Amino acid sequence: MKPELEKLIEKYLKGKCTEEERKLVETWYDQLNEDDGMSMSQWNARSRGLKTGLYKKISLNNGKIRNLVFFRVAAAAIVLFLGGIVYLTLSQYGIDTREELFSYAGNGQIEMGNLKETRLILDEERSIDLAGNAGIDYTKGELEIKNGSGSELIQKLETGRHAFSTLVVPYGRRAELVLSDGTKVWLNSGSRLVYPNTFKGNKREVLLQGEAFFDVAHHAEKPFHVYAKDVDVKVLGTSFNVRAYTDEKDIKTTLVQGSVLLADLGNDKNTARLVPGNMGVFTDTKSFKLTNVDTEMFTSWKSGYLYLKNENLSELLKTLTRYYNITIQLDDSTKEERYFSGRLNLEPEPEQILHVIALTTRCQAEKTERGWVLKRSTDQL
Repeated sequence: MKPELEKLIEKYLKGKCTEEERKLVETWYDQLNEDDGMSMSQWNARSRGLKTGLYKKISLNNGKIRNLVFFRVAAAAIVLFLGGIVYLTLSQYGIDTREELFSYAGNGQIEMGNLKETRLILDEERSIDLAGNAGIDYTKGELEIKNGSGSELIQKLETGRHAFSTLVVPYGRRAELVLSDGTKVWLNSGSRLVYPNTFKGNKREVLLQGEAFFDVAHHAEKPFHVYAKDVDVKVLGTSFNVRAYTDEKDIKTTLVQGSVLLADLGNDKNTARLVPGNMGVFTDTKSFKLTNVDTEMFTSWKSGYLYLKNENLSELLKTLTRYYNITIQLDDSTKEERYFSGRLNLEPEPEQILHVIALTTRCQAEKTERGWVLKRSTDQL
């Protein structure tokens, strides 16, 4: 979208356009609905937000344009009365909840490294920083928040059709969240979840960046979708883990119980179905690879420990770096040469954890000005 057009749309949304400018924007939008030549995923985040704003203002508030949209939907459905039903549904739930979710998520992203505490973003103007490992609950008609410090907050729950919230969990923190439908979510360090305050329409949809474990409340008529980078994880009611960090190429979904359908967001015919004990990996070649795994290895983090089997030391330290928000480096002499197996309790301080790892892998841990360094033990030289 051209910068001049963006400025004009912003002016329109603020109600500051002249009559001539207003007609120009509405005519452009009317043509755009017929054939914009672009899918929503091809718009940049700013343009998606402007398009969504126009939909709200024009389609819902302007009777003339609203009627044009009505007849366009009716024609697409061929039968006019069926088109009317479709239109009423769109008026109530929006053109596409997924598009609105992606549009909302694309605006105002927070740099993870700048956060010290978990942040709950209620809207563009309101946010709450939560001390420690926080708990949030939407199931009682109000937003209940428990800080890691033990204090509780109760906020009025915004339930408008476009009411989304974002939970950002920085490195070194974890959070638990109960969504309005009763679905429980455990968010790992360095993760972000965008979700509606209340689920409306015939889908339950959230967007994940990072890692989370989901225990989805069963609702056969309203499937649950987790959008993680390039993958759509669709479930009805089940327990599974999704790992989709921005600095990792693979997107990993591990199913504990129930059934999950994985779909490539860029090609909905590219799918894979998981059964309990499966892990589906979406690779950078845009293909799904399914393997049988011990699910405890991929879900134990939410219970405060890591269950490891021949875990490469460098990968283990990457996990601990996120979990504790500390810098851990490997000396050149130890890279790719050490593996770790067993249950690693994450409750102690990181210094104790690193000494346990050093002892088990025959390395030694040293504290430096820049953080921690693991290197080959002197008796191995």
